[in-house]
Amino acid sequence: MDVKFFQAECGDAACIRFLGNDNKYHNIFIDSGYERTFRHALENEIQNIVGNDEAIDLWIISHIHDDHIGGVIKYIDAVKDGEYIDVVNQYLYNPPRVYDFEKSMKNISEFVSIGQGDILYEYLKSNNKLLDYDVTNSVQSIELCGLKLTILSPTANKLGSLRSKYPLDSNKSLEREEDEEISEAVTPKQNDYRTLINDFDLDRWKEDSSVENGSSISVLAEFNNNKILWLADSHPSDIVSSLKKLGFNQDNKIACDWVKVTHHGSKGNNSDALYNLIDCNNFLFSVNGENKHNLPSKECIARILRNKQRKKNSKYNFHFTYDNQTLKSIFNVENENVFKEHNFEVFYSEKKYVNVSL
Repeated sequence: MDVKFFQAECGDAACIRFLGNDNKYHNIFIDSGYERTFRHALENEIQNIVGNDEAIDLWIISHIHDDHIGGVIKYIDAVKDGEYIDVVNQYLYNPPRVYDFEKSMKNISEFVSIGQGDILYEYLKSNNKLLDYDVTNSVQSIELCGLKLTILSPTANKLGSLRSKYPLDSNKSLEREEDEEISEAVTPKQNDYRTLINDFDLDRWKEDSSVENGSSISVLAEFNNNKILWLADSHPSDIVSSLKKLGFNQDNKIACDWVKVTHHGSKGNNSDALYNLIDCNNFLFSVNGENKHNLPSKECIARILRNKQRKKNSKYNFHFTYDNQTLKSIFNVENENVFKEHNFEVFYSEKKYVNVSL
């Protein structure tokens, strides 16, 4: 199995390619970054898939924010323009509204507030590629030629909250980026890179309250004893609840090969309770450090490193999808012994993706 985490600025875009138990190669895409991420990174991957006479078996779109849904919208535009044939067999996506057109007496294109989330729904619905059920943590795991996907979030309640926020006949536009007032509670106005790892008060913590982030589809992918946690922008309390239902706890942690850190390293989406349950050495931050929310937060990194349930002598590897001075500045104020003290190493990517072979 090969995994690629693409450069998507402060966004998510990744893919898995694996040799299934049918002795054929299969591809899964998870999120798609911004619209410009399609040309920057995803297009070449899709061309390779087409050249190999393969398909994208499944494309998971976690939620409606631009930095997750934009790339697939651009892909659909290219399909509509005849540039590509849609090679995606199935999409995993929760529409942000309840589309009861009999009551509204309108077609979706007539709504003033139509957004990317609506456009994706309309395309999938008209092409019979939309599931007839909601993707929540209560559905059964998905089996695909030896690969198992377990849905960890959202809960039915969190998805319901999203749809309550955006009734069909409302003129309220779908939120494309996080609301500044929501982000204010969990994101510092300036980055926190001047604070030492040991100086963060980790006893104080407030969970992200974004309705859109709470609707994120996050998954546990398992293949040949390899496990990867793909946490989108999910609320950690939902992931903790799902992992506990699967039988994991502080004495029986989930052993993962990789964790795609939730919400680009936001402090409001990464909790002690979450990392108490995870046994992993490789953490992927899909972020470039150059964004208005000052992500990743150093507090998130400190919380992972200083977790009280961390195994002794376990070395942590932090992987970033970019290589720039902003990301490197996270550790500028630290003593040179900080990497030895907390037993971790940092890796930056100069390529358009971080490649992992399992």
